[in-house]
Amino acid sequence: MEFNIIPDEEAMSKCAWCHNHISDDMEVFGAGAKLKPDVDLSEYESHCIQIGLVSEEKPIYMMVTAQGSEAKKDGKDCMFLFCSEECGRKLKNVLEKEISLGKMFGTVKFE
Repeated sequence: MEFNIIPDEEAMSKCAWCHNHISDDMEVFGAGAKLKPDVDLSEYESHCIQIGLVSEEKPIYMMVTAQGSEAKKDGKDCMFLFCSEECGRKLKNVLEKEISLGKMFGTVKFE
């Protein structure tokens, strides 16, 4: 798989799902996921990447957690930020479909 690194500023200010702008005064939602053991994204640690999913034609933004981070200690290999509960539902549905296809993700946890 090939991934594109997204500049941190862009990644932290856009919804993973719809790519709409997230301002500093907006409520932001998040989800974490565990990758399958055979998926190695170590070269992308601490970066946001744009990924293509098998079950969806549009790319989404995903932050790859760094070794030693709280998220990594909590078992999250990657994180998603999204702007609304609606975007969260859509993202969750797609990620659950990806899990069932057995491609990239092992589990996903929406908070």
